[in-house]
Amino acid sequence: IISMTEKLRQRENEVLALKTQNFELAGKLDGTEAVKDFLISKVREIEAAMTKNRDSEGKLTQQIASDQEVIAFLDGRVQELERNERVLLAEKESLVNEIKKKKDQNAKKITVLSDMLQFEREKLVENEREWKSAKKVLVKEVKSCRTQILALHAERDGLREQNGKLQKAMLSAGVGANGSGSYSDRRVLYSD
Repeated sequence: IISMTEKLRQRENEVLALKTQNFELAGKLDGTEAVKDFLISKVREIEAAMTKNRDSEGKLTQQIASDQEVIAFLDGRVQELERNERVLLAEKESLVNEIKKKKDQNAKKITVLSDMLQFEREKLVENEREWKSAKKVLVKEVKSCRTQILALHAERDGLREQNGKLQKAMLSAGVGANGSGSYSDRRVLYSD
């Protein structure tokens, strides 16, 4: 009976340790969930930034188209001024100089806008890569935690079953000590 009591205490200590470990793992899972929520919020922020970048890209495209229309208009104006060259020579020269300046400015704007567009596209690709990487890490972590929890549940259930058997054996051994049951019966109970 003493050894059974000792075994029962050991099993209870093991159950206690497993409960503690289960509690710690539940805490880790909660931490993982918090990380998941954080990463999801980051992904949403990145998606919002991507949407904003797409809107900016659309506006830049419209601005480029508008600038091209201005250039086309100015080219037409130059042709008109050339037709009226004899009458408006002095005025034509000043307008041509002005048009050249605007073309240079527009070319610089187009270059700057093109560079900005390229930068935003590269940033978008990088953000997508980071998002996918973070998602993979998160999925792996969640799977790992679920596997650990399942293993702990199985181990806990096994220990509960073992504990129940030990308690039944203890109760049976207590009945056998009162005179019922033989020595061989008790030995079978202890071996379980």
